[in-house]
Amino acid sequence: MVNFVKAEAELVNDLDRWLYVLKNMSSLNGLSTYLRKPIFKKLFQLAEYSKLKPEEREMYNVSLRNKWDAESIRSSQEEQLRRAREKAMAEGRAEGIAEGEAKGKAEGEVMGKAEVIKNLLSSNKLSISEIAELADVTVEFVKQIEAEKAKGK
Repeated sequence: MVNFVKAEAELVNDLDRWLYVLKNMSSLNGLSTYLRKPIFKKLFQLAEYSKLKPEEREMYNVSLRNKWDAESIRSSQEEQLRRAREKAMAEGRAEGIAEGEAKGKAEGEVMGKAEVIKNLLSSNKLSISEIAELADVTVEFVKQIEAEKAKGK
């Protein structure tokens, strides 16, 4: 280390930077522009930590644990919220599909019954009450279909 005599401005590669930092660590106040790399930032953080008094170090450790705990709680709450949102969306989709199928089935039955009623009305062989009984609908529904047929729909 004694033979290393480069100034800060003469540092060319990482080996030069490491040797400079190791030789001058005690006199450096912070990171210069020549040492702005993540590894040197980490080294300075470790050096600052090692200079702390035992009670300061314990306070720092408690502070870090609190920070990590808070981050852990926050991330688990976000994960629970994400899962709850996904579950609610899946349940909503399933409910919507079931509701749509039921509505489609009901509309299909009504449309099918309407066609049967139109055909039975065209035959003129059965009364409205008989058609209603055969199609399992109300007399009013048969009359409504008959009125629509008369209008030309």
